Amino acid sequence: MGSFKGHLLPGTLFLAVGAWNVWAAVARFAFDPAGFRLLVWNLVGGGSSGALRHLELYVIAGGAFLDMCVEVLYSTHLHIFAPGGGVNPAHLNDLEHGGMLLMFFLFGALALLSEKTRSASIHLSSLCTIPP
Repeated sequence: MGSFKGHLLPGTLFLAVGAWNVWAAVARFAFDPAGFRLLVWNLVGGGSSGALRHLELYVIAGGAFLDMCVEVLYSTHLHIFAPGGGVNPAHLNDLEHGGMLLMFFLFGALALLSEKTRSASIHLSSLCTIPP
């Protein structure tokens, strides 16, 4: 099943991101019930500018990457492959957790990349339009 110590970091990150999503959804609904829609992730501060507006995505991508490194590199003691070849069966659970965390990292990183390049692509598209 795994130890408490091994589940403390990912569990804390899941709890923090989940609590933030609930809080942000309730606050947005209370502010504008008619225009409410559920989002996959929420801006911090609700504004369109600010240094911490993508904090949730940084926490998801950074936390998942950190925990993925712990699961795949530290927990396996770099003995991922068995001496006779193939994957070491003693570390299948660590690799399974690493694969799950890879999906969370990809979500956070790609959503962050999408958000960071969206404003640049909108700006570039306005520069590339040719007036009649």
